[in-house]
Amino acid sequence: MSKDDEPTYPSIVKAYMKRYAQMADTHYLQEFRQYTAAVLNDPIDGADWKELLNWEHRHFSYTESELPKPRAEMPIDILKQTVGRCGEFALLYNGLLLANAYQCRIVLDCSTLQHMSKQTAGDHVWNEVLMDGNWLHVDPTEKRIDQPIMYEREWNKDVNLIYAITAREVLIVTQKYKA
Repeated sequence: MSKDDEPTYPSIVKAYMKRYAQMADTHYLQEFRQYTAAVLNDPIDGADWKELLNWEHRHFSYTESELPKPRAEMPIDILKQTVGRCGEFALLYNGLLLANAYQCRIVLDCSTLQHMSKQTAGDHVWNEVLMDGNWLHVDPTEKRIDQPIMYEREWNKDVNLIYAITAREVLIVTQKYKA
């Protein structure tokens, strides 16, 4: 593929790809596991994906308040911040999954409001975990599992452009999140 043939993505998608790659680094994951054991006294080693979701909610809380600038982007820094929003929840959960050898991806809603019957569009981040060959929706902020159409049905969002992101790949997964 030539440089001219490479797909172009919004800058936020590229930023999440970069963060994913940084946290997937073996040395970083080792440091992250050591941090959870030594500093938090709550090791994550060997935890399953549901236990990791509960672990995250023991150590991290949602806030509407203003967050420090620049916002934390890596799991250890996110934990030190103690509070955040959906981006921090998704990044932290992704790091927890990677530290326990799960295949996972960050899911980013970049939809725009196209239907006046909808209230909102875009501006949310969550995760998917590969389970038995299928990508399972996990919204760590909401602590909701396998409810991909909740955004359209319950949040009345205009779902029309959703990306699934890893360090090496970006896929458009919009259809999975449409009712």
